[in-house]
Amino acid sequence: MVEFDRSVLGKEFCLGTFPVTREHIREFAEAVGDLNPLYIDEEAAQQGPYQGIIAPPIFYDVFRAEEATLPDPKVQFGKVSFNAGQRCEFFRPIRPGDTITVKTKIVDVYEKTGRSGPLVFIVRETSYENQRGETVLVVRQSMVRREV
Repeated sequence: MVEFDRSVLGKEFCLGTFPVTREHIREFAEAVGDLNPLYIDEEAAQQGPYQGIIAPPIFYDVFRAEEATLPDPKVQFGKVSFNAGQRCEFFRPIRPGDTITVKTKIVDVYEKTGRSGPLVFIVRETSYENQRGETVLVVRQSMVRREV
């Protein structure tokens, strides 16, 4: 069994609360080169399925608190760490005027043997809620640690 700090398993940590503006959405859409009218053109967006501007799906990546510390299970294994993938489940669009609260928790730590030898997976789940307490998005991410 791999050694790690089990006290963080399932414990939710708030990473911050972030206001969303029309300008934030426009700047993000322009920065990633996605000029979909639903993100930048109020008149066109009014005619769309959401009756107004929404944020691009990957907009959630801007919600990072500089001072927030992610929960760390302090896994006692491996010298190399890398992202093993993530799955996003979208429930509601993010809109101008929303205030998004981001919470994260470690949901699992487990061992597995791969082609390169033993691996330890750390699974984190991050939820994004709007000011009405509605979940807009859940991201489940796996990180892997291995010896080399």
